[in-house]
Amino acid sequence: MLPLPSLPKNAKSMRRRLNWWPPLFFTGIQITYLSDDYTHCKARLRNWFSTKNIHGTQFGGSLFAMTDPIYAMICNCIFGEKHYVWDKSASIEYIKPAYGEVYLDCQISPEEVAEITEKTKDGQKYCPEFTVRVFDANNETVAIAKRTIYIRLKKEYRP
Repeated sequence: MLPLPSLPKNAKSMRRRLNWWPPLFFTGIQITYLSDDYTHCKARLRNWFSTKNIHGTQFGGSLFAMTDPIYAMICNCIFGEKHYVWDKSASIEYIKPAYGEVYLDCQISPEEVAEITEKTKDGQKYCPEFTVRVFDANNETVAIAKRTIYIRLKKEYRP
């Protein structure tokens, strides 16, 4: 099993390392933007032969895989020093066929960061749910994914 790259010191290095990480690189997924504070990430799924289904549209598994690491990675970069961060569950609703490249624009607000910090400060687990829209070049929604992330203070930081 290939480990996720260790957390580098800055967002630019993290983006670069993720783009060379085999589960993303070989599936045509590219992180195109990662903010310095890790609260905003954009990605695209290339329009490769290997990402298409028998109908010539983007394979649903590729669309779902595109959403997989983003929120866990964002939360791990923000909270990972003192918190366990795991991808807990996910679902996706396919809205329309995707012809060509598709994109994600994932954000976590300062209010969400504060809420996670507050809910986990006593050592309790917290499982926020994030919704992300997959869209095409015409900004039309292709799919909507929901990702639930498990976050909890590491044992050594619990009161």
